[in-house]
Amino acid sequence: MLSPKSRLWTRGQRWLICGAVLAGLVAFSALVYSYERYYRGPDDSVFIGTWRGEADYTGEQRTGYRFKPDHTYQELIPGDSEFPESSTLASKWHAGGDFLYLRVRCDDASGPYDFLQAWHIDAMTSTELRMHWEGLHASLKRVE
Repeated sequence: MLSPKSRLWTRGQRWLICGAVLAGLVAFSALVYSYERYYRGPDDSVFIGTWRGEADYTGEQRTGYRFKPDHTYQELIPGDSEFPESSTLASKWHAGGDFLYLRVRCDDASGPYDFLQAWHIDAMTSTELRMHWEGLHASLKRVE
């Protein structure tokens, strides 16, 4: 027989196994906590504010984004002044890892529809943001 019934764990062996499992769980939890607390990087609050700059798809025109704390954003469209309050429809944003996800909402004759842009963040400081999406590059600077 592979495991004879005559071999039982003693009370000391059971406590040793339970203690080792518990110590392993505590050590793993401490490792995850320290990584999330000290090494993960900035959260999405660093994006909140107004960013202006240039993007490949706009040519010579400047573009801007106003990211709000409720995870909505406005794409600022150049007009008579540098950046008036005009914008596209209300859209959502989310930052996770090395990506900035912009959910773009458009209206056409058949009704509203959404598509997702996953911009890869190439470099970011507190005042400058460089990113790309499907071959398009954008370089933005914080205004507010």
